[in-house]
Amino acid sequence: MDVEYDHLSIGSTVESFNSSTTRYRIIDQLGHGSFGHVLKVSSLAGQEVFAMKVMSTTGQHRNTPMKTIFQSEASKLMQLEGHEHIIELRDTVVLPKINRACMIMDLATEGDLESVFRRIPKNQHEALSKLVAHEMTEALQYIHSKNIVHRDIKPDNILAFLAGTERNPRYLFKLADFGIAGEIDDDKEIDWPELHHQPMSGRAFRHYRAPETYPRGTGIHTRYFEAKADVYSLGVVLAQIHNNTILSSREPSLPITPAHANSLVKHMLEKDPARRASALACKRFLWVQEGATVILLKATNTSGGNGEISNSMKRLSIEH
Repeated sequence: MDVEYDHLSIGSTVESFNSSTTRYRIIDQLGHGSFGHVLKVSSLAGQEVFAMKVMSTTGQHRNTPMKTIFQSEASKLMQLEGHEHIIELRDTVVLPKINRACMIMDLATEGDLESVFRRIPKNQHEALSKLVAHEMTEALQYIHSKNIVHRDIKPDNILAFLAGTERNPRYLFKLADFGIAGEIDDDKEIDWPELHHQPMSGRAFRHYRAPETYPRGTGIHTRYFEAKADVYSLGVVLAQIHNNTILSSREPSLPITPAHANSLVKHMLEKDPARRASALACKRFLWVQEGATVILLKATNTSGGNGEISNSMKRLSIEH
């Protein structure tokens, strides 16, 4: 019996917005949020498997039309296409009869950073830190060069893929979920409430926020998000890897070991954004440079199975 998600049945097909000859078959549901679902689909032509993020094109979120949110995320992903460490928008699907629009994206077969962190032995956490520091710094430096800020850096949005050979598969990370991304120096007042509930996408957003991005008094943050806020968030992620407290609500503690990891993270967690390292400056640190040569092979303990994929893909759904 077919199961329906947003009137999309498992086994049914949808047509690409860009080519009437390209179709995708819905295989399964990966996750769901207040605004839609993430479905697992396969292309009819090449039998490739993808994640399809389904969003409503009606209604609003915080005074922004849902159609605008979809168009903004898709537009930013198109601007960033081709980078090894940024999830790629493969295609779009528009379903006007049910007021839905979809993004076809790479499927994170290995879950997210948290999945990998919990799967690998503790003695490989330093290698993981180096790899994430290098690959995510590359991603941030690239998006910042395109005048884009992510605004939601956390382990949920660092997705894990496999590269290398079939015999020796290695982890490769990609930055995902640009649902609340914006332009650098976007001269607008932004409503950023304290977010005690789940924010637009993922979990524990508030624990990764740079100090200067918190609302003051009225709840209206007049100092726009800047690129260095992304750097601070990545610094929290790295500190948590070293403190063995990934996705913890506790303040990341310093110093961490070894010393040149601590030097990098200390500059990333500088509370004054004027003194905080930029993504480009982070690339000069030894810890980041060493990450370019790290090969972290896939862990043999894969007890998480498809659940890891489902959890990470679920976080691609925009939440209230």
